[in-house]
Amino acid sequence: MISTRSLCSNVCEPICSRFKFANKRNCVQGTTLCPPKLQTKINLGMDSRLKNKGFVSCPKSNGFGHRIIKATTESPEESSGTKEEPGTFNVPTFLNATPHERKIRKVFYEDTTKSVVRAVNAGVKRLKVVSEFPELNTEMDVYRVGTLLEMMRVMATELANDGKKVRVCVQAPMGEGIFKGLPITLNGIRRIMEMMDWGEDMLDNFIFLGAVGEEEVKEEDDVFIVIMPTSIVGFSIIPYLESHCKAAGDRPVIIFNPKVTDIPSSGGVMRLQGRDERLAFEKTFETVHHFRLLYNKPYHFPIYGALRKSYGNDWEIFKRTNITRKIEDYVYKSSYPDEPNPEKITKAIRG
Repeated sequence: MISTRSLCSNVCEPICSRFKFANKRNCVQGTTLCPPKLQTKINLGMDSRLKNKGFVSCPKSNGFGHRIIKATTESPEESSGTKEEPGTFNVPTFLNATPHERKIRKVFYEDTTKSVVRAVNAGVKRLKVVSEFPELNTEMDVYRVGTLLEMMRVMATELANDGKKVRVCVQAPMGEGIFKGLPITLNGIRRIMEMMDWGEDMLDNFIFLGAVGEEEVKEEDDVFIVIMPTSIVGFSIIPYLESHCKAAGDRPVIIFNPKVTDIPSSGGVMRLQGRDERLAFEKTFETVHHFRLLYNKPYHFPIYGALRKSYGNDWEIFKRTNITRKIEDYVYKSSYPDEPNPEKITKAIRG
């Protein structure tokens, strides 16, 4: 009995299932067809990169074409919610030096994506992801749109490789007349996404682009990623998100770095009326990944430490120590089952 996960394009359920193999080329049970471009890379002609990662192939029941299956020794529970030992994550150093090196960005891309994939495979339907290292912190002048879109590409591609059709959504301009517009952090993102390289034959086959709202939800979509949903003065993004989630039903909706808190205005929008409903909707999203640096607000320097949570694990506090021009380190201090308040964070950093 081997636990497997399919790379096929139309998997009915985003969970691990069990298969019996008579040998590496035959199976008793199966899922659905693998992506067309991968069908030519099977068995004798299968890409060596897939073989090295533990993928095997088995023919379809009708004898035409093949499936690509990843065989592991993990149980479904282990693959969907890996438990980490506290403090094992190595926080990259010198994060106040920007632009970041490529290897630093890669650490955050992979760490965030692993949490998201585990949560989706575990059946979480409403996911909240916060990743605010300096290049993704919109409050800092080093915020980089390219880093944001690289993160989205890695996340969407990994979900697509896991057998899901992914729609990456960015909100459309809100407002009316001369007051119609977007937050500056999202301005031009959709156009850049349309020009990006998403990988060979991925865009419009396994990865799709869209906006936020019920009319953007298509029947073929399996997972939705909403990039930085943000309220603006006079208009809340919450109604658009609510309609989107309602249309999505039990399909996963991921909100990445959301900014959905109320912004009171002279027009009476986002004041006391309806606030309880907006807060209740926001709480329907489970935080599956969180990373941010710890500062003495409102300043962004110096860095005192970091707060991190990955899916299936506690909230961890790391303290920045051994600070010189050439050396610094992050030391694990404590962990909490729920997000620690400022008092607990301060106590851990000073302790």
